[in-house]
Amino acid sequence: MKRAAVVSKGWLGDSIACTAAATSLYEKGYQVDFFTRWPQLAPILRNDNRYKTVVYGKYLSYKLRRPLLPKLYDLVVSEPNGWSYDEPFTSQIRRLAGCSAYPEYELFLSDVQVGTVAQEHRTISIPRDIHKRAYGRNIPELVKHLSQIAEIVWVGLDPNLSSKHGKNFNLMTEAVKIQKSSLFFGPESGLLWLAAGLNQTCYYLSEHIEVMTPRIGRGNPKLSLGSVNHFPNGPHHAFTPYCSDTVIIDKIIEYFSNIQ
Repeated sequence: MKRAAVVSKGWLGDSIACTAAATSLYEKGYQVDFFTRWPQLAPILRNDNRYKTVVYGKYLSYKLRRPLLPKLYDLVVSEPNGWSYDEPFTSQIRRLAGCSAYPEYELFLSDVQVGTVAQEHRTISIPRDIHKRAYGRNIPELVKHLSQIAEIVWVGLDPNLSSKHGKNFNLMTEAVKIQKSSLFFGPESGLLWLAAGLNQTCYYLSEHIEVMTPRIGRGNPKLSLGSVNHFPNGPHHAFTPYCSDTVIIDKIIEYFSNIQ
């Protein structure tokens, strides 16, 4: 059997995107090793038996041994140093792997990890980094209104901590909270990638995409980022940048009304 290595090098969301190439290569008949530098992702990724998850440790040590990979594998697919933003990352990495390009991807939790507790009733999981990506929005006031609609379940890192602290963070605990909630709400971020991959309904703020678009200077991030683009037929909603809190609240009230 041919062997393939898929190497993710970027942020949490980028690593999740690269799993799309790993699953597609498996479907083409490869035995796949998936390399990630995020150890907190490994317990989640290892639920997918289509590839073997390998945490490669410090980035420098990986760079030193990277020239060995072509000698060990028939195919090596590396996350690009710069995404094109012409299409969803998942489509692009599949294209780079020589596979059919499509945006959807999957993440799984095992029954043991999730436990036997049923989905929480009327809960909204919100990542703490919403405070970091507020872009002028009064987050405490918005959350106060949302808490009158449903119970708020906070997930993710303290916004005062840098992402490097995430490597020692128990992402599995947060993934379980997200999957058991009724709805995920937050900014475009790594936890949005996680929630969408777990097939959770996601309503998200798109100010971060709006701000990053001119900085990136290529492609169209508005058509390549966010779960609406990765799951065009899925239960996701991207709020218009800088829309009023009233629009957000009304839309979430509508969501809960429809699922009753």
